[in-house]
Amino acid sequence: MCNIGMLSLGNTAENRIDIEEIKEKHTIIEITENLELLESFDAVIILEENISDLSRICELISKIRQRSTCYIWVMTVADQSVGKLVYLQLGADEVFDLSREAKEIAFIMENSMLRIKQLQVKKGSETENHHSDELLKLIPTNVSVMIEGNEEIVLTKLEFQMMELLLRHQGTAVIYETIYQELWKTETTENKQYRIANIIYHLRRKIEKNVKKPIFIKTVRSKGYMLNI
Repeated sequence: MCNIGMLSLGNTAENRIDIEEIKEKHTIIEITENLELLESFDAVIILEENISDLSRICELISKIRQRSTCYIWVMTVADQSVGKLVYLQLGADEVFDLSREAKEIAFIMENSMLRIKQLQVKKGSETENHHSDELLKLIPTNVSVMIEGNEEIVLTKLEFQMMELLLRHQGTAVIYETIYQELWKTETTENKQYRIANIIYHLRRKIEKNVKKPIFIKTVRSKGYMLNI
């Protein structure tokens, strides 16, 4: 599951372009032109409402490219986007208009997300193959974690899943919504952050020397958590 930011410049664009297949497989989070949490997204969808949005979208693409290497997709409610070549030149990866079939759009997006997943899996695999003197190593067969190559600590299933998720994104903040969907895969109105914080609390008690000054699991204020190794 990947994080995709949705930035709408109008009120009807999302209703006219079908991305339901993508919504079923990935986390879609609405964002504003302030580009909050940009570093946490694997892709950003910009919804163009009309031709007058061209200059705003050009500015947004430039800002995103300065801060992130994520995929940028522009969706327009017109049959053809007059700004398509400009958007691509500025760094957009694809521009979708109403002439593109929903299935085609879904395939293009999913193929892009698949490449991201493959890179994450490769990175995770390389991490597991580090030498025993590394700070932290997951041991799937034992549902445990090896600390500094000499202390193996048994984890619960949820604790292990949390560590596995943070490890795949090490050095990057993993937002609360992504963590919740990965661990529980349910929609609920209860306090998601509390459940996540509870898992983090027990993890820190097991792997950190000083819970009040954690070395491995860092809190990213108002966003989520990050693994620092």
